[in-house]
Amino acid sequence: MGDESMTVDRIEPDDALLACTTLEVIDHIDVHLLRTDARRSPQQWAREILENVSATRALSLRAGWTLLGIKLQYGDRDAVAGWSVAHDDAEYIRLQSDSFTGLTGELVTRVTGEGVVFATFVRVDGAVARFLWDRALAAHLMIVATLLAEAGERAS
Repeated sequence: MGDESMTVDRIEPDDALLACTTLEVIDHIDVHLLRTDARRSPQQWAREILENVSATRALSLRAGWTLLGIKLQYGDRDAVAGWSVAHDDAEYIRLQSDSFTGLTGELVTRVTGEGVVFATFVRVDGAVARFLWDRALAAHLMIVATLLAEAGERAS
């Protein structure tokens, strides 16, 4: 697929995607679809989206996650961009972390017939977590769409 036909759309979660999370309480979910023919495994896509980024983008991601109190494992080869790999198979990869502030996050990357689905599941526990997440949400949505578009461009 050429760059002009590659798009990133925000979509609704389906039952198959919801089955990928282990969160019993989901306070926020957003799902983006990168429409692409480029074939890679879910882990390869997760690494393309979150790790194969410019130094400036990597610092920005780390800064945002740090401000949210997300506990990451930098330098761990089994992690993706510092996020622990909780599940990894041919269908999807689930990254997860919690925070010092009361946020619990899971990032799911699935490969489907339409392209790559990237979902963020968040549990918000407490007033501090709610305060932080409410202020981060708009930037989060913009950054995720940008990360997917950039990954699609690199993969095409």
